[in-house]
Amino acid sequence: MKTATEKMNEEGCHENEKKADRRLARKIAWATMPYFCAVYCIQFIDKFILNYSAVLGLLEDIHLTGTQFSWAGSIFFVGFVGIQIFNQYFLQRVPIAKYLGALTIFWGISVGCTALVSNFPQLAGLRFLVGFFEGSTYTCICLLIGMFFRRKEQVLWLGVLMMVNFVGMAVSGLFGYAIGYMDGLQGLSAWQWLMIIWGSVTTLLGITLFLFLPDTTKSRFFRLTPQEDRLMDERIRDNATVRSDKISFAHIREAIKEPQYYCYIIANTLMSLKIACSTTFSSQMIRGMGFSNLNSVLLNIPIAVVTMLLIALGLYLNRRFQQLFYVIILLTFITLTGLILLCALPNGPIQLLGIYLCNPAPASTIVQASVVNNVVGYTKKTFYLGSLMACYSLGNFIGPLMMLEREAPRYYSGLTGFIIADVVCCCLYVTIRWIYRRENLRRQKMDRDGMLPPIPENREELDLTDREDLHFYYRL
Repeated sequence: MKTATEKMNEEGCHENEKKADRRLARKIAWATMPYFCAVYCIQFIDKFILNYSAVLGLLEDIHLTGTQFSWAGSIFFVGFVGIQIFNQYFLQRVPIAKYLGALTIFWGISVGCTALVSNFPQLAGLRFLVGFFEGSTYTCICLLIGMFFRRKEQVLWLGVLMMVNFVGMAVSGLFGYAIGYMDGLQGLSAWQWLMIIWGSVTTLLGITLFLFLPDTTKSRFFRLTPQEDRLMDERIRDNATVRSDKISFAHIREAIKEPQYYCYIIANTLMSLKIACSTTFSSQMIRGMGFSNLNSVLLNIPIAVVTMLLIALGLYLNRRFQQLFYVIILLTFITLTGLILLCALPNGPIQLLGIYLCNPAPASTIVQASVVNNVVGYTKKTFYLGSLMACYSLGNFIGPLMMLEREAPRYYSGLTGFIIADVVCCCLYVTIRWIYRRENLRRQKMDRDGMLPPIPENREELDLTDREDLHFYYRL
């Protein structure tokens, strides 16, 4: 029987451990999140460069048709898919920071070179390269967040990163508006200055990532104390992510046998279709509502503000109720409402309400968090994330092509397709939740009946998958 003094000492030690773990979490965040935020911010700005360039003289200078512009928006995502093939290999054989840093340098160079294009083939080629080199950012960062942060912390940080995306969007709107007044400076058009400036910024970021981004749990950049070193091992056990330099084909076979894998990739493809409404085509749609070229760039900023508020709402609801998939479905219904408003409201400024609600990023944030939380095994998680990025790219490729030039600026056919896609997505998310809940109940029953095997002593070193580790429970 423990004495009252012993119990108090144990409670005091436990409280000290919790405080030390919170300090470690802050240390990890300060060492990694500024880099992650910079990457997310700039990669989202990059997606708007083509959008803003359309109203800053690009179409006229290189004689693009509306159809060619749609293809220029889509070809980016062909490159985005292409890099996923190589990610599965390099993310397990090369240090993540070096891989991400090198690709970011090449990405920045490709953006800067876009200022030199004079025709559609040149533009299409460089947009392909930009997509190819940028396409590893999400997967690299999601893997690092899954490695460094506890499962309960991951949703918050992924949400913060997605909000930073839209800080980038707001900044890019102001920046694009200002660059509009640089037209003709040094004999260059405004859209060329846009490419040169952001290409240079991206290249400098890549050099910084290559040199300073931590990519292992015991990185020297964390400056861990002996106590924090031990707590870092506990974090590895909690998030069940063990970095392995060997590709496990058993993990990949397990993934492709799971019905939820196909639900995720189909939903991610369908969800990504409508990104065209709030990125590639938003400035042109807003201009079609009766606004000037520069004002149509400026009016993209509220898209960022509303999207950040909806992401914050999703993070709050998830933290309050701990129901990932119900939050995803709610946020998908909000984007569905925005699409319906775009179709139903008369052409004019009132349609801005639909534009501001239809961005899929809030739901996409929680979807990413559900994968990072629920898919375990390094190769398996890499495969899942790579597949999601490939399907995200496929949706982004198809979406602009659904925006038919002859229907501008209302695009009824495309918007109708996006509405149907959102309804299907909601059904798929319900299915994924049902699969995970059924498996959790099965494991709980096995635990009650004493049928679960003991937890291996070296569990954190085994790189078990979520199906192999019967002590793992899915977050719903």
